[in-house]
Amino acid sequence: MYAELTGFCNTNDAYHPSSLSDEGDGPFLAMQGALKLANLTPGKIDFINAHGTGTENNDEVESRAMIRLFDKPPPFASSKGNTGHTLGAAGAIEAVFSILSLVNQEVYQNLHFKNKIPATGLTPVEHYKKMPVNHVMSNSFGFGGNCSSLIFSKVE
Repeated sequence: MYAELTGFCNTNDAYHPSSLSDEGDGPFLAMQGALKLANLTPGKIDFINAHGTGTENNDEVESRAMIRLFDKPPPFASSKGNTGHTLGAAGAIEAVFSILSLVNQEVYQNLHFKNKIPATGLTPVEHYKKMPVNHVMSNSFGFGGNCSSLIFSKVE
């Protein structure tokens, strides 16, 4: 066994057919719900595999939701820079990246990152690094406000 799925949550804010609400209500509630099911506090998440599409709406809203929930978010990056946006397969591929982080005790950089989001100032992981990883949150946010967060935990 490589990892355990300890938390998950799906929400839908139905804000707009192709955009998330400005305050990130759907992403916030999905991440919060996954933490609650996993019985973890925000401080226990070591890494977030962000949805991170590279679009203004998604990245700013996801950043706002992470700040709202975590205050100071843990290291995060989007694996879409490595794979592109694989649409329906994106969540599954990102789950594999998350599990590899747990198994190999490492986090992968956010390729092609250039500019901080002015509204939040957050910067993703810019270089590969080895680090202790016990819990990873993987976010997948879709059209219509459909938001899912998974938490994978290291198997002891």
